[in-house]
Amino acid sequence: MTFSEERCREIAAFLRARRDSLQPEDVNLPRGARRRAPGLKREEVAMLAGVSTEWYTHLEQARHVRASEETLIHIGQALRLEPGELAHLLNLGGYQAGPFLFNGKTQYLSPQLQRLLDAYPYPAWISGRRSDILGWNRAATVIHGDLSQARGYERNMLYRLYVASEYRNRLVDWERHAKGFVGVLRMDYGDAIDCPWFRELIDVLIAESPEFALWWGSHHLQPYQDGIKRYDHPEVGRLEFEYSVLDLSDQRFSQCSMAMFVPIEGTGTKEKLAHILAVENVSTSV
Repeated sequence: MTFSEERCREIAAFLRARRDSLQPEDVNLPRGARRRAPGLKREEVAMLAGVSTEWYTHLEQARHVRASEETLIHIGQALRLEPGELAHLLNLGGYQAGPFLFNGKTQYLSPQLQRLLDAYPYPAWISGRRSDILGWNRAATVIHGDLSQARGYERNMLYRLYVASEYRNRLVDWERHAKGFVGVLRMDYGDAIDCPWFRELIDVLIAESPEFALWWGSHHLQPYQDGIKRYDHPEVGRLEFEYSVLDLSDQRFSQCSMAMFVPIEGTGTKEKLAHILAVENVSTSV
């Protein structure tokens, strides 16, 4: 593909504008004493993206250099581009952004969304496209345990469901819920079949959960359904919730969803939840 002069200028202008909008502190770099212009330096972006300063300079000067899709993604990550901005950069570079482009390294929650979670009085959390848990509130720890202590795959909703964890141990009728979610995951996998980041998680689940491996091999399909979940808490006993999962429509979070739980009236769950939260001190920070 041969780029027109206009396309090269558009790529260059877009990169310069995004670079100028960032401060060193935004990308965890020291400001230093000799910084005459606002924004990041070209050499800083090049370093963060893993490319040479000379090559990146040519890109910003609208020269006829062609960046690979992977290189553009690295540049986008270095510039802290939002998903929509990264998709735009890839489009300018002659590539199409797929639905599973944005992996866990580029997903995060805004302070506004975290405040929304914190204001909700019942269990709630937000997951990314691969079901990595990005944020939660204090009430969610009643179900999951203290997520701030979780690391790596322990922060993934699917891993917590299929591999031994507080969540799996507390979920009543685990097999029915877990088998059903394999069907939901299999439908999602149709869009992610060429995504190594998604396949990596599937391979881990197959290796560490015999039940998941068996159900995954059946190619069972099941659309997602709202419903009721029950948990046995070690201190207060049975907790019963209605739950729904909502897609977030903001462009930045278009591949994220929010799980929200509501205590079922007449079960004592609301009172038990209030009691636990009154005595437990847990963190909601990622």
